[in-house]
Amino acid sequence: MRFLFLTLISMLLNSAFALELTNNLAIQSVKKEQEASEAKEGHLGRSFLPHLLLVGGEEHFKVESIPSKTEPYGFLEARFNLFRGGKDNLASEIIQLKSGLSKIRTDLKTREELNKIRKLQYEIIFNNELISILEREKDENLKIRSQANRRASSGVSTRTDSLEFTIFDSELEETIESLKHENKILKIGLAPLVGIETENLKFPSVLDHQHDEKLLARVENFQNYPQVVSLKLENEIFQKEKSIDRRFWLPSVDVYGGHYYNFELINRDFRDRNRLDAQAIGVRLTIELFDGLESSVKATSNQYRAEAKRLMAKHSERQSEAKFNMLKEDLIHTHEVMHYVLDRIKKSKDYLRLTLKEYDRGVKNSLDALTAMQRYYRYEKDYLEKKKEYHVIKADLLALLGE
Repeated sequence: MRFLFLTLISMLLNSAFALELTNNLAIQSVKKEQEASEAKEGHLGRSFLPHLLLVGGEEHFKVESIPSKTEPYGFLEARFNLFRGGKDNLASEIIQLKSGLSKIRTDLKTREELNKIRKLQYEIIFNNELISILEREKDENLKIRSQANRRASSGVSTRTDSLEFTIFDSELEETIESLKHENKILKIGLAPLVGIETENLKFPSVLDHQHDEKLLARVENFQNYPQVVSLKLENEIFQKEKSIDRRFWLPSVDVYGGHYYNFELINRDFRDRNRLDAQAIGVRLTIELFDGLESSVKATSNQYRAEAKRLMAKHSERQSEAKFNMLKEDLIHTHEVMHYVLDRIKKSKDYLRLTLKEYDRGVKNSLDALTAMQRYYRYEKDYLEKKKEYHVIKADLLALLGE
């Protein structure tokens, strides 16, 4: 089971992320947490290494009528663990599983940070494209205003026709400036995520759109999803902690040996007070007979916690699969809607062209021309909005897949 978990972790960490995140301090932080967990690995081998103790002190001792005396004492002792009832092996496996957990947290944090970066980038590119549309709309508006001025000068219409376009020009200018300001704010928020200064940030000019989206053909097994694997690892940890608790009564065997100076006055026998040095070696067997049911309670608690993680892992697997399918359906729907909007753009462009001709001949009034122009550019903005929505959905899908 442990081999399976570690294999899954390795698969997760080999995911290819599209952006460079080495300068992201949040990622650096979780990687240090991961390294801290990895540093604890190898516990089983270390458990059989000797523990060396050097003890020194001074004591005042009095036995019956023997004259009291204050003397120094000390010892150098080595202790070797021979047997802990299998608890050392279980503890080592728990450390290994916790190390695996830290790797999964690094992967999840990377997905989260990458998703934030993508969405902020999409928002900035969207604003740049929207500014471009608004500037074209502004130019179109000024051309129609010139027509309105000519019509007013020739007496065909009044000055109010021109004022309508002037007022709308002011609205467009305000929107453009607001979008530029918003992009400044977004870049400030993006800078700490990528770890570079705002002036060094580069972006694509447009939000591209693929009509043949390969993600829609993907079929995923969410048993390998990091959140699910993480919960399964936690289940394993609690199961092993339960096993340790239930082995509290198994004996511990240690070998010890050392050099002792005036230790306990050599059994406190006044006749041996001149024998201040001794060497000893021995085997110690320790059995805990009763611990006030503490281990039993902890074992029961860990059993419930393990079951909770098992159930949550299953729930997370189902939830992730449902989210994946929902996002795919959203992507399909958004793609279909984009085609409807493209059709409206084409028709409204023809309508605007015909309306401007009729406006120039005096058949249509200024309000007709303004409305036709606004409708055409509104559909262009709708299409851009759908493109952004498409990329945001795709970003969530990629975050779910670790790509």
